Amino acid sequence: MRGFASGRARWPVDFGLVHHDTLWILDEVQLMDVGLATTSQLAALRAGHPSLRRAFSWWMSATLQPGWLATFDARGRVPALADSMLTIPAEARTGALFDVRKQLTRREDVTTPEEVAGLAAERHAGRSLTLVVANTVDRAVAIAAALEERFTVTTGSGKNKARARRADAPEVRLVHSRFRGHERARWDFLSRAACATAALPEHGRIVVATQVVEAGVDVSAATLVTDLAPWPSLVQRFGRCARYAGESGALFVVGAAAGKPLEKLAGPYEVADLEASDRTVTLLGEDGAPRAIEALEGALDDAQRAALYRYEPFHILRQTDLEELFDTSKDLSGGDVDPSRFIRSGEERDVTVLWRSVSVAGPIDDTDDDPNAPEAASAARRPRSRALELSEQPLAARDELCRVPVGQAREWLEGLARFWTLDYLDGQWQAGTRPTARRIRPGDVVLVEAAEGGYTTRLGFDAKSKAPVEPVDAPERVAAAVAAFDRAAASEGSDAQSELGYQTIATHGRAVGDEVARIATELGLDARVAALLALAGRWHDVGKAHPVFQRAIGSDAGERPERGDLAKAPPSAWRRPAYPERPGFRHELASLLALYGTVARARPDHPALVVDLAALAATHDEGPPIEPLPPDHPLAAELCALAPDELDLVAWCVLTHHGKVRCTLGSTLKDQSLRPEEQRVHGVREGDVMPAVRVATGEASCVLPDTRLDLALARLGLGARYGRSWAERVADLRAQHGPFVLTYLEALLRAADVRASMRVGDDPLLAGDAKEHA
Repeated sequence: MRGFASGRARWPVDFGLVHHDTLWILDEVQLMDVGLATTSQLAALRAGHPSLRRAFSWWMSATLQPGWLATFDARGRVPALADSMLTIPAEARTGALFDVRKQLTRREDVTTPEEVAGLAAERHAGRSLTLVVANTVDRAVAIAAALEERFTVTTGSGKNKARARRADAPEVRLVHSRFRGHERARWDFLSRAACATAALPEHGRIVVATQVVEAGVDVSAATLVTDLAPWPSLVQRFGRCARYAGESGALFVVGAAAGKPLEKLAGPYEVADLEASDRTVTLLGEDGAPRAIEALEGALDDAQRAALYRYEPFHILRQTDLEELFDTSKDLSGGDVDPSRFIRSGEERDVTVLWRSVSVAGPIDDTDDDPNAPEAASAARRPRSRALELSEQPLAARDELCRVPVGQAREWLEGLARFWTLDYLDGQWQAGTRPTARRIRPGDVVLVEAAEGGYTTRLGFDAKSKAPVEPVDAPERVAAAVAAFDRAAASEGSDAQSELGYQTIATHGRAVGDEVARIATELGLDARVAALLALAGRWHDVGKAHPVFQRAIGSDAGERPERGDLAKAPPSAWRRPAYPERPGFRHELASLLALYGTVARARPDHPALVVDLAALAATHDEGPPIEPLPPDHPLAAELCALAPDELDLVAWCVLTHHGKVRCTLGSTLKDQSLRPEEQRVHGVREGDVMPAVRVATGEASCVLPDTRLDLALARLGLGARYGRSWAERVADLRAQHGPFVLTYLEALLRAADVRASMRVGDDPLLAGDAKEHA
């Protein structure tokens, strides 16, 4: 719903798709922290809103407590869920899988990374797997380093002194969440096949990991050494030892015991949860097998169970939060709603980092440095790097990305000379500075010059490493239109989706309308919904007839067609920047204003426009009169035949088809940088005249006469010409259709736009064959 490392304008597409026609499988829910409450709330909120295709949720865990799902809006649903919960009956819990043996030992004296490494090394045997699970990334790294040190010997002396791994050293692997996708995809040692005795190295393998192995990892260790953790996590960790039928293993739980200082070892967990877990481990004694755990849990009273499975999420996603996530506009401070608090608790959040070989150092520029910083007084300045266009450094691919805690990222980036942050407003990778580093926020994407270091394939993110990072080769895009969609979504001003072959507004509108109707029909949506989407598809790019857009298409070696209704043009034909006189111009806003303007010209008394306030016209100046259209004009007739809510729904799809202008119509920073006496919204000026343009209709196409664009819809309150403002119309749409349906319709029209753009080819209007468009 707010995809980290994805372009802002893509968020509504993901929002709509993940809540329609989906099955959410939420496995090992005890590991999800506050995210579990979020999934319960989302399921309840979906049930309370309209839906075009249903979504379902399954919650799965060996330690699932139905009460965990009893969040504010979901309380009434939990009893029915509990009654239908699927479990393995007691009489079926037999066989070799339930008879595995696991010897359990509690080691309160083992606490430091060096002591944990010593215990793991002592208990490890050749041709076997030993798994060490730590509660934090830093602790896992320290344990792995201590293990490497134990298996390293020093030979020689003086200048001939050298260090080498012992001949009997096992393979040591480190696994945590601060690795790139490229390395994570190659962890083939985390598989059942890799645990087989024949597949293991002669001296075995020791894997040091964090909580990432608690779910989705099918390994079976002969020996498990784990930090004391909350009981549900311990049960999952125990399940990674002697996992398969007929096996036996040894479990060691390390760390201070209940009643002793636990704060230093608690990591992300609450001390109370560790104390309850420690008491339960004591009750188990020396048997950590599944049968013993089930017997112990079955004997717990309500108070003991409540303490053992305590779940008190701090943040609960409510309806107002859902509406904030639905509205992708920035707040008054220029920031965004941070969804991190609904994903995991604690103060630490992540940014996303990728490394590439950029090597484009520019002139020294320290104007952004903090004048109070000691560095600013120094004669030596760090070399800066210029901003990068997305065409120079394309968007990040999944395999390149590495999650880094925002606090660590800020501290690390302050010491780097060459890094860039992705700026949505300008559509560039902006060169970073020390103040930029301090302003990094959760969810930001940071590009770092590979030569700056900060990552190793062995340790993952490592702020101390100065060795150059090996970049990951980005995968090739399968289609230019798909790449254009991603580039456009990453920048407010980008019109990358328009940078294809030449095509007219009418032809492209027809193609999108037909495609979205086909998609809606295949999805089994109501025929009326399909018809409204098709109408929106035909209208979505009408605003491209605006002179500002047409001037952006220059010439392509003299190949530009001499006409003012182009919707697409090859990349070589575009000016750079495209809209120097109107930065931030958005053609979809012009499309919206033209749509409502057409209705007002043909039927000023249309119910969607009428305001039942007699004095309103006398007290509001709505500008000069507009030239009427005959009500039977084909384009006007299609729109005027719609009910008020249908007209607003079509308008919503028209305006949002790039995800950049949606819930509010307000001046941007780029509008405010122009002459203050001219009122502009997203580059559209009050009173702009859009020349006549040919537009596809349901049957053929016809010309929409010159249209004067009126920004009255952007004003708050009621107006004499259009009635309700756009903000009020959006509020009504959200109340009637809900956020899930609105974003789903956005996603369908945008998918149709991309698919139609992929098929840009011969245009009969460009070929002079306008017979079927007459």
